Amino acid sequence: MQMRLLVADDNLDVQELVNDILLINFKDVVVDRVLDADTLRAKLGTARQRYDLVIAASSLLDGTGKSAGAIVRDEFPDHLDKMILLEDTAGQEPSGPDRAPGAVLTKPFSLDEFGDCIRRICPR
Repeated sequence: MQMRLLVADDNLDVQELVNDILLINFKDVVVDRVLDADTLRAKLGTARQRYDLVIAASSLLDGTGKSAGAIVRDEFPDHLDKMILLEDTAGQEPSGPDRAPGAVLTKPFSLDEFGDCIRRICPR
């Protein structure tokens, strides 16, 4: 069965790295990529079926200043259990009730760390 993944990061180098790691870890995969939080919202809102994994930079903000994690938490909660937030610095993602559940990785992350995280969320 084909897996559907969404990567949202404004850094094209990070997008390429994540895309390559996903293709190594999953055989039959389609990766959608977006560069901003507004497009993340649009992709999630128009998706005909749920994404198997959503990877988003916690630094992405929409036009109102809402973070990618908050967008998923508030508007697409059915994706929370399949989300990985990528932080630029440790502690960037708020803790407590405002934090979007799911995995949080701090850049730079190792290939092993990232691979372990995605396999926990999306077992093969």
